[in-house]
Amino acid sequence: MSSSASSLFAIPVVGLAFVFCLSGVAGAQTAISTGREGGSYHAIGERLKASLSADQGYEISLDPSSGSTQNLARLADPSSPVGLALTQSDALARFVKMNPEFASEYIVLGDAGKECVLAIGSSKGSLWSFANLAATKGTEISVDGPGSGAAVTFGYLLEKDPDLSSLNVVYTDVMEAMLQLQVGAANSALGVVMIVQRPTVRSEVVEVLLARSGDYRLLPIYASDVQGGRLPDESSVYTFERVRVGDKSSSAGIEVDTLCMRSLLLASKRKLDRDTRSKLSRFMLMAGPEVFADPD
Repeated sequence: MSSSASSLFAIPVVGLAFVFCLSGVAGAQTAISTGREGGSYHAIGERLKASLSADQGYEISLDPSSGSTQNLARLADPSSPVGLALTQSDALARFVKMNPEFASEYIVLGDAGKECVLAIGSSKGSLWSFANLAATKGTEISVDGPGSGAAVTFGYLLEKDPDLSSLNVVYTDVMEAMLQLQVGAANSALGVVMIVQRPTVRSEVVEVLLARSGDYRLLPIYASDVQGGRLPDESSVYTFERVRVGDKSSSAGIEVDTLCMRSLLLASKRKLDRDTRSKLSRFMLMAGPEVFADPD
């Protein structure tokens, strides 16, 4: 998940006149489990909260988290006030595999957009592709923290391809890892910094990539390099495509072939009654594009 501006703004929705309060466990206010403060999931939560409160009378609270895995655990926990949660599709697939009963306990309220893997290596290193990385024993791959999007994705890929176990996973702050790739590549086992984010968002990491393109290379990931899976609705967890990183235009940014997944907004069937879910669905049909839009 990327760092992004998280300013609040209201979203006008024409034709929706309902006003009510979402109720969670034991009558408590319902929360949305987002992600780290300052990250893209938290920004989505802020936009959703502002719009629902200002325009429609909904009242929800934001519950920051370490990422998708914690969000799903909160949504599934009957004692948690979390009735809404954001998640990567691969985290959802992995969670359902470990908790099959959960497959019938949620609905998808919206598609929050595409997130893609950026596998970043040193321009001075010997790694040129993800396949090359998987064949290199003892190389370290930095995936930020245990609950980060990159950690979730790597964990899911590892389940599908045990050969990736030859890599040593390290949990290092992304910017610290980027610095080590730049200044210490020759004397370090660190080979790749892996992040997951919306490709067009100029996160701090992407700003570094664009400003110091001579120091880094993006490792391509092709469909033949990894094994994917399917969600409970039988849709594919991953797509493989060429994306432009860091810019929405066709004349800027960096292009790379990589794997992408969807970000999803889920609602609990157990914690939100049918009427509430119906009204939320109506709202998301109208306001979803604005709630999920990339920051400018």
